[in-house]
Amino acid sequence: MESSAVRQLNRNDILDRILNSYNAISKSINPANLYKIELTSSQIKVLATFTERECYTMTELSQILSVTLPTMTAMIDRLIQSGLVNRERDERDRRVVLVRLTGEGKKIIHNLMEIRKQEIEKVLSMLDHKEVDIFLGSIESVAQLLTKARTQVEE
Repeated sequence: MESSAVRQLNRNDILDRILNSYNAISKSINPANLYKIELTSSQIKVLATFTERECYTMTELSQILSVTLPTMTAMIDRLIQSGLVNRERDERDRRVVLVRLTGEGKKIIHNLMEIRKQEIEKVLSMLDHKEVDIFLGSIESVAQLLTKARTQVEE
């Protein structure tokens, strides 16, 4: 018997939900390095943050990734040197500096997300519908709990 989540969603919807949950988890746990690119896991975490929003302030990035502002500045400097992000002034408030992905940064994060999707698809292909439903519910619960825990730590 198929679960309600599996009946109501197509495979891509399920993959997207799992990816969203994985992104939340990967912000809290150092992800396994499955990628054959010359980026550190910390740099991958920074780039993955941009799947949720187009731009961030340095303070926002440092808070989201739970690092100090000087550490984040050094990380962003290296990503700028690699041509993956840039800094720009906010048009509404010139005192605010925003960080955005460059075209190359967008390409890399897109490729990383596709690799993640393929890896998750491999896992899903080994599971029946009931197991997919359990997996989906579990990973979303874990992501929610990690997000809640991280929010409480930041307060």
